[in-house]
Amino acid sequence: MSEQTCVLVLGMGPLASTAARLLLLAGYSVAIHQADDPKILRRKMSFADSWAGGRACLDGVEARMTRREREFLAGLRQKSFIPVLARPIAGAVERWPWDVIVDGSRESGSAMVPDTFDAPFRVGLGLGPVAGEDCDLVIATDGPDPGAVIRTGSAPDAQARGEIGFFTGGSAEAPHQGRFRAEREIGEMVSRGDLLGHIGETAIAAPRAGRLVGLRRPGAAVAEGEALAEVALDPLTPFSGVGRPEQAIARAVLLAVQMELNGWAPVELRGLV
Repeated sequence: MSEQTCVLVLGMGPLASTAARLLLLAGYSVAIHQADDPKILRRKMSFADSWAGGRACLDGVEARMTRREREFLAGLRQKSFIPVLARPIAGAVERWPWDVIVDGSRESGSAMVPDTFDAPFRVGLGLGPVAGEDCDLVIATDGPDPGAVIRTGSAPDAQARGEIGFFTGGSAEAPHQGRFRAEREIGEMVSRGDLLGHIGETAIAAPRAGRLVGLRRPGAAVAEGEALAEVALDPLTPFSGVGRPEQAIARAVLLAVQMELNGWAPVELRGLV
């Protein structure tokens, strides 16, 4: 693998963040682009807090917001951290010779336009991207076979099929727009009705008892109906670090990238299994 192989990950939800982390550990030069404040609840399982806080760590790998071109270039060349880009830096992002684009932008609720960026090989994560149209292949993130590589068409919609996806908690939603003030921390146990925070003078209560595994960033501007918190019934539900489902998806992304860059042909299993 060339030391100059560069990967741009669009979005910074848990799936995109875990994929970016694994690609960096595999030796690739990796950057993350997130145009606007990520609408991420499971912030401790992603790099989302770096968008406003400047830095975030995910199981030993650090992501840093880079606001100058030299910081962005240093991150790519040194591979000691993942540079996070909130907007184009002196045109460097669009013009950079990316080898791979991994599009996980929909997971972050981003308003970015992925077509702004181009690369010889594009991977889409989950619902939305269509292999053969706007990307080369799609990695299924839900449904009956998470991590499956789809070379034509789109990933299956687990909710439409009545299947259970990765989302396992009760959600609290914003009753109106405003700025969210959190009163709890991710990882705490809560009871139904416990105060989670405020939007203006409106109290936000826990929808049920359980483990608080996701919470919008304190100070984030939210719109009516946006998810503010996720409470899981099972107290053992992971709320920080790399989760097993996310790791499986990340491995699928890494394998797909390695196959493409090394010229490996996919194995045809039809009729064999």
